[in-house]
Amino acid sequence: MNVTLRQLRAFVEVVRCAGFTAAARKLHLTQSATSLLVRELESQLGLPLVDRTTRQIALTDAGREFLDSAERILADVEHAVANTQDLVQKRRGRVTVATTPFLAGNFLPEVIARFQESHPAITVRVADLSTEQIVRVVDSGDADIGFGVFPQMDVALERAVMLRHSLGVMVPSGWPLAQRRRRLNWADLEGQPLIGLATAGGFRSLVDPLLHREGVPRVPRFEVGHMSTAVGMVEAGLGVTVVPAYVGALVRSTRARFRELHEPVVHRHVELVWRAARSLSPGAEAFRACLVERCKQL
Repeated sequence: MNVTLRQLRAFVEVVRCAGFTAAARKLHLTQSATSLLVRELESQLGLPLVDRTTRQIALTDAGREFLDSAERILADVEHAVANTQDLVQKRRGRVTVATTPFLAGNFLPEVIARFQESHPAITVRVADLSTEQIVRVVDSGDADIGFGVFPQMDVALERAVMLRHSLGVMVPSGWPLAQRRRRLNWADLEGQPLIGLATAGGFRSLVDPLLHREGVPRVPRFEVGHMSTAVGMVEAGLGVTVVPAYVGALVRSTRARFRELHEPVVHRHVELVWRAARSLSPGAEAFRACLVERCKQL
């Protein structure tokens, strides 16, 4: 059986318009073409749906029973098409972004606020996770995009550099190290109480060799799991912590100061990742564009 939507539409309009002539005008077809579509439908079903007279049409018992199903099918199709158009026009949808707790709390809220101004019907879900978890949920399709630092990945994801910043150090505002100058050398960290991130993260593998080269003890006085926690401890005057420059730009605090680290200058990339074999939804594409624009400003 090969029943088409055109045949269903012709049958429903003939019934609604109580005749082939009026239905043909509404369908922008000739009367003969409209009649042919209904006959083809009856042939496919193997029974008549309408009784034709010279002046009017009347539904058969089978036609009366089939009409409800035909109208429901057409309504479902129209609803599906309308929903798809809403997605294409970015009038509705859902975007899931996986990122680190620091970026989730200090960077994404402003991006989401700007995005919602132009796309109020698109729901944005934020998953604040570790780097390993971000990679996993993006690869599995549970998140549309990931935003963070991914020095090494076991899976193949598309990736694009969003931010490129040098490393620096957050220092309590009242400490002499914060008063000396805008730029510090790695050797200046010798003797300072360090607040380090857990060794499970990739950041320590980048920072520790640099500290070791300058004779700075690599074992921190405090060890924490998230960068936002390390910054909070700096604000409490417990020590200093090495961070990317974007952290210094995003932390608006009078209790801590950011100083760039030189000799050497080391850069760190924040990237956007997504599944290579999966097309982003229109809503996710729109959010990515908004994220790119904000990163350019930062």
